[in-house]
Amino acid sequence: MHTIHCHFCGGVVRDRATIEYRPPRSSAQVALPQTGTCTCTPPIVYEDSPLDDPPPDDERIQPVERVQPVARVARVARVERVERVERDAAANPPDPSDPWKGAA
Repeated sequence: MHTIHCHFCGGVVRDRATIEYRPPRSSAQVALPQTGTCTCTPPIVYEDSPLDDPPPDDERIQPVERVQPVARVARVARVERVERVERDAAANPPDPSDPWKGAA
């Protein structure tokens, strides 16, 4: 049988039915385990209760439907010319109402 320690005082929990299970969280302060008996009422353990329903990760997975393959597209012919629009910063100053434009 595996020993359960109270996370509040660190003592050994004798009666598992009295444990108050709280959701696990990273900010919980956990006491170091000790050999003495827990004196808390109720003992506190930060983990999911084994009496609750199984978590969603343990639920059955629905079967996956197969997807029909897609026809490939023919290659594009060679591109002869690409238009590049050049902007003159002096002729088109950034909009002063937009704080993101013109920031250096």
